[in-house]
This record gives sequence, structure tokens and C-alpha cells, in this order.
Amino acid sequence: MARHAGTGRCEVVIDQRDDGLHLDVTDDGRGGPEGLGYGISGMRERIALLHGDFTAGPRPDGGFRVSARIPVPVGAA
Repeated sequence: MARHAGTGRCEVVIDQRDDGLHLDVTDDGRGGPEGLGYGISGMRERIALLHGDFTAGPRPDGGFRVSARIPVPVGAA
């Protein structure tokens, strides 16, 4: 994300919960050009293949957020 955001840093939070693995990536950058490449749509497709949840978009206070939940099969943790 930092490469396209116009910022030198981002925050990554990984949290394992009972309902799966939660990933949250935020930055305070300006964002990159829309519609180039397969970054967001590729992430969305991969998470969907794993029956997870995915959101991505600008944050109300500026910057950008990518959030995903990936279910972890019982006994895999």
C-alpha cells in the first residue's frame, strides 16, 4: 500500500480470532491512481475464494484502509 499511497509508512494489524484471521492495513497517504492493475480486485477475488470478507477504500479522516477476514478451518490453528 505504501508504494501507491504517497506515504512512507502504513500500519498492519494481524489478529487471529475464533472466526478467522483478521487483517487490517491503513495509511495516511493520498492514494494512487484508480483503475490501474489488479491490486484491490485481485485481493477481493482471493479473499472471496477463501469465503472471507474484504473491504477497501478511503478512510473518512484521510488515507486508505484495506481490511480482510479469512476463515480458518477448525483444527488448522
